[in-house]
Amino acid sequence: MIISTANSELTEYQIVYSRRRSLAIIVSQGKVTVRAPIGCSNLQIEQLVTTKQPWIQRHLLRQQALLPTVNWQQEAEILFKGNRHNVVFCRSANSDVFFNDNTLIIAVSHRVDATNLLKWHDKLLNQWLKAQATASFNKRLQVWAAVINVDYRQLNLGQWQRRWGYCDSSGIIGLNWRLIMAPDWVSDYVMVHELVHRQVMDHSPNFWHTVSRYLPDYPQAQAWLRYYQQQLAI
Repeated sequence: MIISTANSELTEYQIVYSRRRSLAIIVSQGKVTVRAPIGCSNLQIEQLVTTKQPWIQRHLLRQQALLPTVNWQQEAEILFKGNRHNVVFCRSANSDVFFNDNTLIIAVSHRVDATNLLKWHDKLLNQWLKAQATASFNKRLQVWAAVINVDYRQLNLGQWQRRWGYCDSSGIIGLNWRLIMAPDWVSDYVMVHELVHRQVMDHSPNFWHTVSRYLPDYPQAQAWLRYYQQQLAI
């Protein structure tokens, strides 16, 4: 038996080669395994995974829903721009959040009572993520508006449980600042989605055709958001 790993934009999977005659995909405990005959080409495997992507995502989502919810502080890790980073908590003269190499440091002032540490971890992380989103999203939304050739009045950042963005009739664009935890190509989809509403205010076929003109692979971004939604709900 030979084991290797591979990944696509959506699904990371393990390949297990053995003396079998056909390809098979197994989704178990949130992991995807492709069982392949020895000598099977990578192209054949990639084509199968691509074809079965909707089936894979359905099973991953179903299994994820059954997993117990684990607080990000218990995991001591966080998503930021699609990458997973370890989190280290410490005490310091001043409260701050910053990267040290690939690790996110959350420092809480010695003046904060120990009984309030968990609340301060949440507060500091949320403030830091929103600041990162503000700096990134304003610039990128302007770029996409120029590409699509639309204007908007202003950008509002918020935190909503059931939506990633909105566009109202007055030209205000709203984005969920938790999108800073997603890869750029995913948050770009939400920006394009809302900006296209400046031309088409419904979700008609014309709307989706316009979105696909700028982001042909937008269904992949939708699938990413569905799969990682719980992990972005800090």
